[in-house]
Amino acid sequence: MEFRKWFSSRVILANKMHAVLLIKDDIELLHQYRVNLRKIYACSEIYAKEIDLHSSKEFSKLIKKLLKPTAQLRDIDLFLMDIKTLFCSDLLKEKLGLLMRVKRENAFKSFLDAISSKEYKNSLEILSMMSRESAFFIYDVYSVDRYAIISKAKKIRYKKLSRVDLHTPLHELHNLRKEFKKFRYALDIYEHCFSNERAFEFDTPKLKIIQEFFGEIQDNSVRLELIKNIEDELLESEFLELQNYYELKLLSSKQALFENFDIL
Repeated sequence: MEFRKWFSSRVILANKMHAVLLIKDDIELLHQYRVNLRKIYACSEIYAKEIDLHSSKEFSKLIKKLLKPTAQLRDIDLFLMDIKTLFCSDLLKEKLGLLMRVKRENAFKSFLDAISSKEYKNSLEILSMMSRESAFFIYDVYSVDRYAIISKAKKIRYKKLSRVDLHTPLHELHNLRKEFKKFRYALDIYEHCFSNERAFEFDTPKLKIIQEFFGEIQDNSVRLELIKNIEDELLESEFLELQNYYELKLLSSKQALFENFDIL
């Protein structure tokens, strides 16, 4: 697919999804909306910065502004899905589910207020206007070496991954997770738009495994913070049980990443 067509279709899709999210509470659609925006963001972070660094920074800020209101709601949705798998009493699961559903109601209201705002809609319109301009700087992607860019992106991320150990701070793991996510989406763009010029050989299944390990770490870290946020609404024994549960899961997920380095 020609790159400009790919990019334009992503922007059109973002606007269509946004229009539906304004009138419908749809968990899967919210997820797909975030994925779509993250692909556009990866395009800016991996390819566009090699065309015009300043313009790509400004463009990335625009996409991050669109993504920001979606994060908390998505985290709570994933937590609610996970509650039924907890190793605790049914009574505690029920109580936790009730508390998190209340949190979700508040988060959904904040989300809806944000994406309904004039500022948010203006940001989407700016994105649409950019995509329709023939002089839009991202469309100069054919002036740079896309193969060299994606190769460099891979090398940088795997070099950082090789330095990870059990003592690596969570914020560093989180940042590396985001970098690998950008790389995966940039790789997807390459395969759709540039692979007909020069194929990029890569073990995609292994990349997905890496992302799964990082995702498990991040999920447990986020859920631990969510538990801490409702500490006052739980009995001390309930809070300690849930806190210990997610601390152990977090440690286990970090160990799983480290122990599987030989296959990554």
